[in-house]
Amino acid sequence: MTGMGFRTCYRSGLLGTLLVALFSGSLAYAQEGAAPVTTVTVQLAPLTSQLKLTGSVEARRHSVLSAELAGLVSELLVDDGDHVSAGDPLLKLRDQPTRLEANFQRAGQARANAGVKLARLKENRQRELLKSQAAAQDSYDIAEAELRRATADRTAAQASVALADDELQRHLIKAPFAGVISRKQTEVGSWVRPGDPLLVLDEMAVLRITAPLPQRYFSQVEEGASVVLEFPALPGEKISTAVTRKVTAANPNSRTFPLLIDLRNPDNRLAPGMSVDIHVSLAGGDQPVLQVAVDALVRQADGTTLLWKIVGEGDQLQVAPAPVTTGRSANGLIEITGGPVVAGDRIVEQGNERMRPGLPVRILAEH
Repeated sequence: MTGMGFRTCYRSGLLGTLLVALFSGSLAYAQEGAAPVTTVTVQLAPLTSQLKLTGSVEARRHSVLSAELAGLVSELLVDDGDHVSAGDPLLKLRDQPTRLEANFQRAGQARANAGVKLARLKENRQRELLKSQAAAQDSYDIAEAELRRATADRTAAQASVALADDELQRHLIKAPFAGVISRKQTEVGSWVRPGDPLLVLDEMAVLRITAPLPQRYFSQVEEGASVVLEFPALPGEKISTAVTRKVTAANPNSRTFPLLIDLRNPDNRLAPGMSVDIHVSLAGGDQPVLQVAVDALVRQADGTTLLWKIVGEGDQLQVAPAPVTTGRSANGLIEITGGPVVAGDRIVEQGNERMRPGLPVRILAEH
C-alpha cells in the first residue's frame, strides 16, 4: 500500500469511529434526559362505589316494663346488667289478698263440680223411674232443670277461677323476650301505679344499627345492599352484612333517611350506644367501566382533568395529554366517562405533575 492510500484508509476509519461514538453518546444523552415515571394501566371492569356513613348501635327491641295494677313491690328478682330469658320472673307485687281470693274461687269451683255430679245422679235416677212409670214427668223435669242450673254454676265458677288466676299473674312481671336489664327504676317496698316505669329490658342477641342516609344517595342504596362495618370497640376487625331496611320517612331538619342494619351479637361483644363506621355499596356498580388509579388524574386550574398517556415504543417513549371526564370513584380508582383513552393504555401516575406534551419519559415501574 502506498503512503497516500494508507493515509486515506486511516482517515476513513477514524471518521467512522467518531460517528459511532457520537451516535452512542446521543442515545445515552437522550436516555439520561428522559423523565423517570411510574405508570398504571386503564382497566375495563366493574367499579363498586361505596358510601361511608357513621351510625350508632341500638337495641332492636327496647322495652320499658311497668305493672298493670297498683301495688307494693314485694320481690325484685333482677339487678342492672342481669341477663334474662323470655318468661323469666323479674318483679313481684304483694299478692296475698289476690291469692286468697283465688283459693276461695277454686273452692267454689269444687263445690260447683260436686253440685253437677249430684244433679246428674238425680237426673239419671228420675229418668229410670220415669221409664218404669214409677215417677211422674214433673219429677224428671225438675231433676233435669237442676242439672242444667248446676252445670251453669260450674261454668261461672270456672270463669271466676280464671279471673282470679289472671289477677294473680298480673302481680308478676316477666321478661317478654331475652335480653339484659339495662336499668332498674324501683326497689322492694316501693308503691307503684299502672304505667310507672319499673325496669328497662334491651335485647342483645340481635342489635340494630341506625345511620342517616343523605337524600342524594336515597335511590342508590337498596335493601339487601352489601355493607362492611368497622367498630372502634373491635379494632382491626371488619364485619360484612347487608342493609335490613331503608325507612322512607325523612328527618325534616337534616333531610336524611334512617338506614337500618340488624346484626346478630351471639357473644355480646357489642352493646347499645356504641358507634360504628358503615361502608355501603351503592347500586349501579355491576357494569364494566373504564377506570384508572385516582392518583393518575391531573386537575387543571380551569377545573378540567387530564391524563398523561404514554405513546411510542421501545426506548422512544413520550407523553401526550388526554383530557378526560370522570364519574364515580371507589377504593383508589376513578371512572373515566369520556376522553381519548381505552383499556390497556399506559398512564403516568408518579411524576405526572411535571409532564409536558412530547416529553421523553423512562418507565421505572408499572403498577
